[in-house]
Order: sequence, then structure tokens, then C-alpha cells
Amino acid sequence: MAGIFRAYEQRKKGLDFEDLLEQAIQAMQRPDVAERVRAKYHAISVDEYQDVNLLQQTLLEAWLGGREELCVVGDDYQSIYGFTGATPSWLIDFEKRYPRAKVITLTKNYRSTPQVLHVANRLTTGLGGRSKVLEATKPEGGDCNLSQYTDDEAEVRAIVAEIDRLAKGGVPFEEMAILYRINARSEDYEEALAAARIPYQVRDGAFLRRPGPRAVLRALQRGQSTVEEVCRALGWDPDGEPEGQEEITRQADLGRLVSLAAEFDGTVPEFIADLKKRFEDDASARGVVLSTYHRAKGLEWDAVFLPRLEEREIPFALSKSDEAVAEERRLLYVGITRARTHLRLSWARERDGKNTKPSRFVREINPSQKTEPQATKPKNPDSELFSRLREWRKRTAEELDVPAYVIFHDSTLREICERGPKTLTELSRINGIGPTKLERHGPGVLAVVNQP
Repeated sequence: MAGIFRAYEQRKKGLDFEDLLEQAIQAMQRPDVAERVRAKYHAISVDEYQDVNLLQQTLLEAWLGGREELCVVGDDYQSIYGFTGATPSWLIDFEKRYPRAKVITLTKNYRSTPQVLHVANRLTTGLGGRSKVLEATKPEGGDCNLSQYTDDEAEVRAIVAEIDRLAKGGVPFEEMAILYRINARSEDYEEALAAARIPYQVRDGAFLRRPGPRAVLRALQRGQSTVEEVCRALGWDPDGEPEGQEEITRQADLGRLVSLAAEFDGTVPEFIADLKKRFEDDASARGVVLSTYHRAKGLEWDAVFLPRLEEREIPFALSKSDEAVAEERRLLYVGITRARTHLRLSWARERDGKNTKPSRFVREINPSQKTEPQATKPKNPDSELFSRLREWRKRTAEELDVPAYVIFHDSTLREICERGPKTLTELSRINGIGPTKLERHGPGVLAVVNQP
């Protein structure tokens, strides 16, 4: 990362946003500049204060220069930009820094029905921060459903059918939205909505405009080989465990293209035309909105669909720390509160041929929802089986002369401990174990798991 950052600093032209903030802070260290700024601006107001990071807070304090003529507005329940360094602590601890501050808590909600807010308020007990309960100003109405489906295909079909039903009942397509955790999740809905002839729009992340598919299309249009060969040349690794949301999305997109190509009976130009027919959104940007949770913040619709409420999706697989999981809970809260009248939450018991668990947040929203028993879950990551698996991984990595994580990540070993697979078929259902790794390492893993 240090090398990448240095290369970025050397190659960029001009200033980025962080540079502007940093130079403004440096300028405020000059007495003449500080005096002019503070003389001109006697009071400062900051909106969306829950999204402030250390750099922004430092500049704010430099502008103030010890004064207390400050008004901030924010909602710590909607702090979802931790990847920018933002933290709700500046808002939560405001009174500690300014003991004379007057705090006004706003709880009236003018957007959502009582039914929607009832669901949102169920999450608040785990959100921490300032305690508050949203109160509806709208009358009773609409409906909220939590559904589970046998598999991912059933979930997609049900969502498309419900969109069609709501549209026939008078809800405009533009007033409906499907929200998901990362951009890679849009293509199932793009394809299904296109097949149903339902117009849709993708907020900053349509399948064919994303880096992976865009690069593949460029290569195919130049006449380069097959879809799979192009994807492999671009780094597609079906057995890999990519790090970071962007690379997870890119790998998923490349894999999806390989699968679509395998199913398609025709020439490469015909395949490209078929892709554009399936996935290119309406140029007039009308129809059902497809968006990530982050892109949806600040927006609202009559009907909102929140699918894939499963472990490793929300909270996301990379959310390891308590702080990261807390932000994932806030992200779901933001998604729920985008709905005015109709809210549809769902999860699938099986996805991509593997068993799933409902998100821990599902239990908070609906206490009657039963999750899988935890009896087989190790009490801690250093359980006896976990230790044996790590020792096996270390030996295997040394024999193959590769880093340990190339064999399996710790998260995969933990899931093996949780599920206790007895056969190769059961082992194949665990995240991070593709066909190649199953063939190469499956027998060794089962030998460790079944060791007396």
C-alpha cells in the first residue's frame, strides 16, 4: 500500500480533495491567513457531521480558532463512511468538547409510515451512540415483509413479481428501489428485470460499465480469443479469495461473464449483442432503481427491497472488528429508512449452491426468526480443531512454497470449524473452497476434521 500510495502521489496531476484540505490546514497555520479567515467567518455550520474524518475536523478547529460559534447537524445512526476515515465519535462526543453546547434531538420522521419505522427502531438497540426512537408523522399504511426463500433464484423471481404487482397497483417503477451491499450484486436484477421487460436504472455501477466487464468487452471487440481466455488474462481466479470490495466485485463480474458465455450458443459478436440487450440500462434513466446502500443514502422511494440479508453479505465478509460490524448495522438502518410505504426484506437459505445463514441483524429485526443452532461453533478462534487446521495449512504451504493464505484464509478455516464437514460435498459448500482447492486440499482437510 505504501508503494501504491507513493506511485499515486507521483503520477497524479493537480490536487485531490484530501490535498485541498491539507493545504487549507497548512495555510491556517500562518497568522495572517488565520486572522483574515476568522474575521470574515464569525460562525460555522456543519451538515452531515457524522461523516467527518480527522482531516476535516482538524480544518474545522483551525477555522474556529478556539471559538464556540458552531452549529453541527448529524445522525450517528447514519455514519456509514468508515472507509474514508469518518467516525461518528466527533458527533457523539460533541458535548465533551463543548460543555456549554445545547443539544436538540430530532425524532419526528416525515418520510416513512409507522410500519417502516417500527422495523428501523428494532435495530436501534444495537446502534449505540445517542439513544433515539423515530416517531412517524404519517398515518398508518403500507406493509413490511420479511421473507426467506429456498435459493437465490427464487428470491430474484419473487422480487420481480412483487415489483410487477406493485406497479399494477399504481406504484411507479421510478418509486421502487432494490438495494444491495456491493455493485457485484446488481446483475441478477438487471438480467431478471430486462427479461420481464421492466425498465430499470443502475446508480453508478451498471454491470457493463464496471471495470471487469468493460475490459472484457474491449478485448472481445478487438477479436481476442474466447471469453474465458480473456477473463483469465485479466486475472480472473475462480478459486481465489480477493480482498477488498472492488476486487470482489471485479472477480464476481468476470466469473459471471464466463458462466454466461458457457451457456450461450453463438458467435462472440452475437454474445456481445446479447450482453448489451440483457444489461444495458435505459438511456433515459427511468425505471426501478438498482443501487448500493451507500449510493442510496439521502434518497427515498415508495417501495424498497433489501435482499440477501445473510451473514457474509451484511455484515459483509470483510467486516471483522466490532466497529466494522457496527457500521454494517448502521448501513442496514439507512437502507430500511429509505422506504416511505412498502418495505421488503429477504434472504435465501441457499445461494450459488451453498447453504447460507440469515444475517444476525434479521434476528434483531424479527426476534421470532430462528437462526441455525450455534452448538458446533467453536468458542474462540483458537479452538483445538482450528489450531490443528492452521498447523496443517502451515505444513502444506511450506511443502508447496506458497504463503499460507493461498491455501485457505482464516475465515475459511473458522467456517470449517463451525460446520464440521464430513464429506467432500459438505466441504464444497463452504465459502472459499472452489473445485480446484477441493480437489487439491479436500482430503487433507477432512483428515484433520475427522481426526479422533
